[in-house]
Amino acid sequence: MSSSESMNAIICEAPGSPSTLVEHKVRVPSPAIGQALIKVLGFGLNRGEMLSRLGQGHMALPQILGIECYGTIAGYNEAETAHRLPIGMRVFTCMGGLGREIPGSYAEYTCASIENLREVPTTSLTVAQLSALPEMLQATWGALTAGLDVQPGDRVLIRGATSSIGLCAIQLARKLGAAYVAATTRNAGRRELLSEVGADKVIIDDGKISQSLQHDEKFDRVMELIGTPTINDSILCARGKGTVCVVGNQSGGSWMLENFSPFFIGLPNRVRLCAYGGGPQDLHKVPFEELIKDVEQGKLRLNIKVFGLDGIQEAHGIMETGGGGSKMVVVL
Repeated sequence: MSSSESMNAIICEAPGSPSTLVEHKVRVPSPAIGQALIKVLGFGLNRGEMLSRLGQGHMALPQILGIECYGTIAGYNEAETAHRLPIGMRVFTCMGGLGREIPGSYAEYTCASIENLREVPTTSLTVAQLSALPEMLQATWGALTAGLDVQPGDRVLIRGATSSIGLCAIQLARKLGAAYVAATTRNAGRRELLSEVGADKVIIDDGKISQSLQHDEKFDRVMELIGTPTINDSILCARGKGTVCVVGNQSGGSWMLENFSPFFIGLPNRVRLCAYGGGPQDLHKVPFEELIKDVEQGKLRLNIKVFGLDGIQEAHGIMETGGGGSKMVVVL
């Protein structure tokens, strides 16, 4: 494809409301050496993109946002001689600077590192379903395995569980053998949703849930999706030698933890605190073939809402008000 051809893309013009996401005609990007040109079939929306839109992404605007997509390989740099994958191959990509350091996936075409591509297996899943998977599965699987190292028999707490990653985490923790999975939400109306995907207990989160836990009710593994406002309390929810893994920032607040004292909050009791972000090496560790089969067989439930490219402002608006317990997906 010639780079002189044009495509539709959503550009975040400046920090602000969803109205700053504006559709433009721009040139199809030219892949650098080491990159592939991807024809985007669909992409999921992520809270990190919302935070970037709000000016919290430590990146320059205007920019084409979007940290993940499902699509097909459409071309390479003419000088690319190594690591070529077949034109037309269906692939996932996520992270790797996409939508931050380089133009992202809110477009008909994007460029991504060849090393950051995963072939999509043959499947009966729809474009919308596949578009929901790359970042959700990479973040969830990576956090549960590399971050938390969930083991059979563990007691697991998912803090901020009505996000798409939280709902997925409840189910994958079960797959990994967790004996007991608790989930938190601020909204009592989400109890049924969390129970339906496998939560043994739903806790209404007031930010101080550790105060209601008896010693034997504490957790081996705690996935922290809310962010800095609840990290201290999440640490107090963990057993000795338990692990707390910070994965998200649903609160939208500062990424910095103020007034943090490891001696005051209980880390001397050997609670481990870590974070998980994920990168190309983590994308290649996700058992996509197995997890896609789980989706096909109904073992892994997806709650998705589908939009067209022209619905990006509406989708961001829903995401900003909590997401409704769904993964927002755009299908082109």
